[in-house]
Amino acid sequence: MIGQTRAELLKIRSTRTTLGLVLAMVALVILVALLHGLLSNVGELDGRNDQRDLFGTGGFASLVAVLAGVLVITSEYRFGTIRPTFLFSPRRSTVVEAKLLASMLTGIVLAVVEEALACGIGYAVLAGRGIPVSVRGGDLTVVVLRALADAALWGGIGVGVASIVRNQIGSVIALLGWLFVVESVLFGFVPSVGRFAPGQASEAFGGSSNDHLLSPGAGAAVLVGWVAALVACGIALTARRDVG
Repeated sequence: MIGQTRAELLKIRSTRTTLGLVLAMVALVILVALLHGLLSNVGELDGRNDQRDLFGTGGFASLVAVLAGVLVITSEYRFGTIRPTFLFSPRRSTVVEAKLLASMLTGIVLAVVEEALACGIGYAVLAGRGIPVSVRGGDLTVVVLRALADAALWGGIGVGVASIVRNQIGSVIALLGWLFVVESVLFGFVPSVGRFAPGQASEAFGGSSNDHLLSPGAGAAVLVGWVAALVACGIALTARRDVG
């Protein structure tokens, strides 16, 4: 399992698409943090909640993590390397589990990069504008840990969806369509149901103040449930289906 996980991590970090996604994430985090910090007035940056939002900019790591989770599965089907992978590791569930672990670890690394940039820029902007830092160290720790956990879980969701769909374009369209269209409609019209969708659970876990969302703890539990259900379904299908 350890050797297989190392192999999957190597596949993730040696793919040019992953590098492109990481660079895009870095650029977006820098842009959003600077715009948020420089264009907001002082009254929008001096409160604890305001500064927590500044230091927790984006959620871009979670988006890149879910796409990386998709790619680590679908790229193998796309280029036919899934056959030698399964020949080397005949137990297909182990392969999917290794990809799951590698994607979750990748999500954590991405979140570390995101939060380091957001916090660094946030502190620099506040200092440059003479705004005292009112957010406490414990609050900032919670923001960072939630970001790490959220990105890790989204990496797992990516693996689960991709192991079910297998097609790269289909997986990406399904994920983005669900997150940006289906969830928005569902939560807008039936919030009591929509709040259990993964995107809304992630918002709740991140501490969003929307009254219709779950509590942060419940949001985390729902996200874990989505990962477990999707990956379990993906493992079952992977074990039964032909890879040809």
